[in-house]
Amino acid sequence: MRNYATVVLLFVCAALTYHSHAQVTVAGTIVEQGSKEVVIGATVALHQDSLTVGVRPVRGGYTNRYGYYSIGRVMPGRYAVVVTSVGYATHVAAIVIDDTSESLVFDVALAPKAAQANEVRVVADRQGSALQRQSTVTLAPSFIKEMPALGGEVDVFRVLQLLPGVKSASEISSGLYVRGGSPDQNLVLLDGVTVYNPSHLGGFLSTFHADALRDVKLIKGAFPAEYGGRLSSVLDITMKEGNAERIKGSASISLIASGIALDGPIDSTTTFMVSGRRFYLDALLWLGAAAAGAEEDVPNYYFYDLNLKVNKRLGDRDRLYVSGYFGRDVLASSSGDGESIDIGWGNRTANLRWTHLFSPDLFSSSSLIFTDYEFGTELISNNGSALRSFGVRSNIQDVTLRSELQWAAHDLHAVKMGFDVTHHAFASGVTGNLLQGGGLDFIKQGTIRSVDAALYLQDEWTITDAMRANVGGRLYWFQQGGWVRFEPRASLSYDLTQESSITASFALAHQFLHLIVRNDVTLPTDVWFPSTANIQPGRSIQGVLGYQTSFDEGTWRFTAETYYKGMSNLYEYRDDAEFTIGVPLESQFTAGTGTAYGIEFFLQKQVGDVTCWLGYTLAWTSRTFPELNNGKPFTPRYDRRHDISLALQYRLAESWRLGLTWQFATGAAYTVPSAQYVTSPFGSSVNDLYTERNGFRLAPFHKMDVNLIHEYSWFGLPWEASINVYNIYNRRNPFALFVSSDYDAVTNEFVRVMKQITLFPIIPTLALRCTF
Repeated sequence: MRNYATVVLLFVCAALTYHSHAQVTVAGTIVEQGSKEVVIGATVALHQDSLTVGVRPVRGGYTNRYGYYSIGRVMPGRYAVVVTSVGYATHVAAIVIDDTSESLVFDVALAPKAAQANEVRVVADRQGSALQRQSTVTLAPSFIKEMPALGGEVDVFRVLQLLPGVKSASEISSGLYVRGGSPDQNLVLLDGVTVYNPSHLGGFLSTFHADALRDVKLIKGAFPAEYGGRLSSVLDITMKEGNAERIKGSASISLIASGIALDGPIDSTTTFMVSGRRFYLDALLWLGAAAAGAEEDVPNYYFYDLNLKVNKRLGDRDRLYVSGYFGRDVLASSSGDGESIDIGWGNRTANLRWTHLFSPDLFSSSSLIFTDYEFGTELISNNGSALRSFGVRSNIQDVTLRSELQWAAHDLHAVKMGFDVTHHAFASGVTGNLLQGGGLDFIKQGTIRSVDAALYLQDEWTITDAMRANVGGRLYWFQQGGWVRFEPRASLSYDLTQESSITASFALAHQFLHLIVRNDVTLPTDVWFPSTANIQPGRSIQGVLGYQTSFDEGTWRFTAETYYKGMSNLYEYRDDAEFTIGVPLESQFTAGTGTAYGIEFFLQKQVGDVTCWLGYTLAWTSRTFPELNNGKPFTPRYDRRHDISLALQYRLAESWRLGLTWQFATGAAYTVPSAQYVTSPFGSSVNDLYTERNGFRLAPFHKMDVNLIHEYSWFGLPWEASINVYNIYNRRNPFALFVSSDYDAVTNEFVRVMKQITLFPIIPTLALRCTF
């Protein structure tokens, strides 16, 4: 018995000794040298024996959106810490881990540098990296700024549309149609705050000023449990925090807009960032009209963006952030005969966020968020005998409380958990007299108030050295209708070799807010409507299989992914919708389903004087509504069977840079008249017979854009002058088709002819940018 007790005691002592050794956690923050801006997505690897390419590090991790990393349960010993991130010099340092303490804080300041083709690359830990990269693309704002832009105005969404699986509806749309989903099915976050309409100028430009951004991440599908509330994708954008070194700024001017950004320290513990942009087409049009003596006929259109962020360090463990976005679009025009148009929309957001480090293993973030989105369209036209009016109004106000914990629970498990509670207030209204005389009498649904709540838990689990998984779930409750839904999420990666991996993921998602658009009106008609007892939440099931590999010492990366997405409870207006007083708005909706599937190929070069990507997508998208298109499936207008995109940056010389993009896509699906029929015995009434909804294809779309940038010094400041050439080979891409009756002099008759509307020929523009 004594021997047995001795054995047990020795076993317990050994276990406790091992446990104490395994409790050492290496944690810290990675920032940019000088500015002290956090570096998001940096890889931190611990090497014990070798830094040779091809040798796997013993442990590793990566930084979150706050630049924080945690590597738990590291055994005592001597290690080389290797920190890598694209655009920064590799940082290597030696550390000694002993068993006298439970943690080691190791902060790193990375030095920015231009990536060179022959740089020495150290293989970093792949823990989580294959999972992170699945269906995910991260873009640096510096890359976005060098891409060609119409009018010289850089746009985040225009660059994202060059990625495989991401499409646009038309040449003037900056909306993101991701893997068969519509723009309202994208969760767009700016510093964690939902932005309902992230577009200007009817979708021509996005609301995000590139000079205010730190990081842009797009998850195209099967996103993890920490994200929810949308069916298709996640666009997670992080604003700059403000550098801690000195006041810095930039200013830009193009033919259509100007912007300025400032950031810097307020005191030793506080930094700020503020940026603004103003679109001045109204001023240019007025000057042109004034020269012609026709000021009264000029439409008034402008927009502005304002971003603000303050970062306060309260100590070694706490930080406080205050951020906000304010944007507004205004389009107004009127004439002496009573006709007028008034369109306006805007977003206001504010976020008060507190981060706290409980221990090196446990990190928290809590936010109080306010969102206000409003949209309105009012049109009064005169057909000679009576006034016709049309209007849409929509408003959403949200107040959200959100909290998240990141816990390095074990050397094999990194856990995230959190909750958010949102109070919504929805107000919607439409007019019913589109074809009748009279004023604007809105069919008001009234203000609908609702609360939704969500809990989520996910675990990044290292199953073996070669296999890792992210498993989690999200539980939803939506007050209106009493909806309760559970969303399982799972993804898996397996390393075939040090450079190659295969991945798989599955996600179930729900959306409790629906964007309803009228298809019989060409003006913007956005109406956000919540799920109710009669309007069910949208639902999607997604599956993704992928293969990833890198070669040429990591200079090139190739990804292939195939996906399937099934959607249900999608809503549109019925074809016979009645917009009359007394008719409930939600009774005019009809529900349908959708499917999307395809395969994507993506080849990317991130290092060297030439950086580029080439993407190809083969995809199918369809919708089926029992009350639309005679119940037959139809393709949305943004469906593209084939899509090819090329994006390239090339440093021609020390002071010259070139940006180039080329796109090719199958023509948009379109509804056109295919025949005529007579409805009177004498042929006096002739009507058009149309194809099935979107049953015709426009001609293929393709164009090339070029941006040439020259760096120079003027008045002691660095300047950049850029020449943008949109559609450089002057492709006449179709935007729309219409039928016209043209006179034929040979037959002496009027002949119906199908004609094409083309928006943009070759357009050269200039832009200037200065930093100080």
